[in-house]
Amino acid sequence: MLRDYAAALRGFSTNARLYLATSALVGFSTGLLYLLFNLYVLSLGYDQTFVALLASLPAFVTAAAAVPAGILVPRLGFRRALLIGLAVYAVAQLAWVLFPTRPILVVACVVSGLGNVLLSVVASPLMVASSSVETRTHLFGVQFALNTFASVIASLLGGQLTRLLGGGSGTSAGYRGVLLVATCVSLFAFIPIVRLRGMAPVARTARPPRGHWRPFQPILVKLLAIQLVGALGAGMTMPFLNVFFRLRFHVSDATLGLLFAASSLLTGFAGIASPWVAGRLGKVRAVVLTQALSIPLLLAMGLVPVFGASAGSFLVRTALMNMSSPVFAAYAMGIVPAGVRPIAASLLMLAWNSGWAISAWASGYVQVSAGFTPLFAITAGFYTASIVLTHMAFRRLAELPDAAA
Repeated sequence: MLRDYAAALRGFSTNARLYLATSALVGFSTGLLYLLFNLYVLSLGYDQTFVALLASLPAFVTAAAAVPAGILVPRLGFRRALLIGLAVYAVAQLAWVLFPTRPILVVACVVSGLGNVLLSVVASPLMVASSSVETRTHLFGVQFALNTFASVIASLLGGQLTRLLGGGSGTSAGYRGVLLVATCVSLFAFIPIVRLRGMAPVARTARPPRGHWRPFQPILVKLLAIQLVGALGAGMTMPFLNVFFRLRFHVSDATLGLLFAASSLLTGFAGIASPWVAGRLGKVRAVVLTQALSIPLLLAMGLVPVFGASAGSFLVRTALMNMSSPVFAAYAMGIVPAGVRPIAASLLMLAWNSGWAISAWASGYVQVSAGFTPLFAITAGFYTASIVLTHMAFRRLAELPDAAA
C-alpha cells in the first residue's frame, strides 16, 4: 500500500497538489465549525430546534443549487468557481461572528450553502481532470485523508482555543473567537487557488450535446438512490454529535476536541487504506462490508450510557463508515466522460443534501420531544437500507466502470 502511494504521489500534477493544499485549508476551517458551531448557537441562548434549522439550511440550499451549479461550473472554469465559492463561504463565516442575531444567522447559513455548493461541485471533476487513471483513486484518497487530518488539528486546537480566546470553556465569546480563526484560515485558501492553471471555462463548442449523459442514466439513478437513502439516515444524527455528547455526558469543549480529533485521525487513516482494502475485497464488497460493520457500533454509541463505550463506538464506527468514501467518489465520477462530470457531481450532491436537509430539520423536533435515542435507531435503519441498495445495484460488477478521462 505504501509503495503504491509513493508512486502515485510522485505522479501527482501541479494542479492536483495545489488543490490538495486548498482542500486542507478549507478542511481545517470546516473542522472548527463542525466541532463548535452548534455549541456556539446554543451559547447564544437559542434552542435545539433552531440549531437543527441552521444545520439543515446549507443542505437545503446546496440541494436546490446543485444542478444549476453543475451547469454553471464549466462556464466559469474550475478556478473562478473555487474563488467565488470560497469568497461567499468566508462572508457567511464572518457574518456569524459579527452579527449573531437570529435573522443574520439564518441568512448566513443560506449564503454558506451557496458557497459550499460551488466548492463541492468543483472538487471531484477537478481532481479527475488533474489526474491520470493510474493516480486517480490515490488522489481521491489523499484528498480525503488530508481533509480529515486537517480536521484533527482543528479539533485539537478548537477545544483549547475556546478557553484561551473567551476566558473559559463554553462561552459565546470563546466560540466567536474560534469562528473568526476559521474565517482567517479560509482566506488563506485563496493562495493555492489563484495558482491553478489550465482551469479555464469549457468552450461552447467543446461542451457535450444535450442528452449526452443519457447512456449513463441507469447507473446514475442507482447511485442517486443510494446517496439519498444514506443521507436521510446521516442527517438525523451526524450534524448533532457534539450536542449529543455535551447533553448526554456533559463533556467539556477540550474533551470534545480530543474526541473529534481522534475520530478524524482514524477516518484519515481509513481513507488512506481504502484503495488497498477495495483492491483486495472488490469495491462493492468493501463498501457493503465496512458500512455493515458500522451499524452495531452506531447503535452502541447512542444506547450505551457509559461515555467511554459510547466514545469508543463513535471512533470505530466513523472510520468504518467512511473507509470507502474516496473509492466510491472516484469511481462515481469515472462512469461518465469529462464533459458531464460536473452535472453528475451536482446530481449526487442534490440527492445527498436533499436527504440530509430533510432529516436534519426533522431531527431537532425529535431531540426536543424524545431525545437522541430514537434518532440512532432511525439512522441505523436508513443505513441498512442504503447498504442493501448498494449490494443489489452493484453485486454483479467486479468494479464500477471507468470512463475515459
